[in-house]
Amino acid sequence: MDETLTVVTVLYRSNDMLTQTLPTWVRSAEGLPVRFIFADNWPEDGCEKVIAGWLDDGRYEYLPDSSNPGFAAGCNRAVAAARTSHVLLLNPDVWLPDDALARVCAAIAEDPGTPIAVGLAMHGGEYVGIDVNPISLFIDRTATVARGPLGPSGGAAVFPTELFHQFGGFYEHLFAWGEDADLAYRLYASGRRTRALDVILPHAGGHSVEGDNKLQGFRAFLLARNRLLVAARVFTWPLMLIAMPVLALAHLALAARRIRQGLLRPFLRGIARGLMESATARRQWNGKRFGFASLYSYLTTRRA
Repeated sequence: MDETLTVVTVLYRSNDMLTQTLPTWVRSAEGLPVRFIFADNWPEDGCEKVIAGWLDDGRYEYLPDSSNPGFAAGCNRAVAAARTSHVLLLNPDVWLPDDALARVCAAIAEDPGTPIAVGLAMHGGEYVGIDVNPISLFIDRTATVARGPLGPSGGAAVFPTELFHQFGGFYEHLFAWGEDADLAYRLYASGRRTRALDVILPHAGGHSVEGDNKLQGFRAFLLARNRLLVAARVFTWPLMLIAMPVLALAHLALAARRIRQGLLRPFLRGIARGLMESATARRQWNGKRFGFASLYSYLTTRRA
């Protein structure tokens, strides 16, 4: 049977989680044309042994990189190595029900050209893909929202491999947090819609930074910086003139939260860096941008 789907997973401090989740992936993939590629950004963690213990050599590829180039670069590297028509980006802290991959493969066969947002259960809620938000620019889309997703969330996303390459994959400079929203905005502006799949996968969330204050600070820095860079890259000038003052006010509100969390300094550094880098980030995307017409379409179109 020809292989249709490659599960792409970026690992970073993921040994404990992968030990729990990988057995569910193997069961879900039984009898299906599915292979696996792991981009490991923390190879000393021992994930390679976990993978070898559950998968036959011919069914997976392991790509270690101790330099830790980030989630976006890890995804791009793994997708570049994929030889299947579609890829499923899947976080290592996601469990797969036994029928999950069969349902993903069926959805691909039904509409091969359309990206798919797969649902995630986390933080006490259920979410499918990415939603537009006037304060944070992008958020996880609640599963019950009537309109379709802006695009797939990087935690559980199906892309036609050729389409992912056509749009340049994830913007690697973002490193992590926001790269999926950047691609989602670009896809939507170009007329590519995302299908929501009625499958909800249990997702732990946050395992790579949990319990590490330094990494929590780095995350706060990246989120603050990346919101500004995503807006600069993907919005048309008219929409950006409206969005930037709104984002400025939103960041004032977010600053109060960061003070309570003890993360104000990295948050402010992120804002400063985002402002400095925004012009360069904009020049690095020359495709269609998300403007008022895209926003109106997104807010008024209900999912099928």
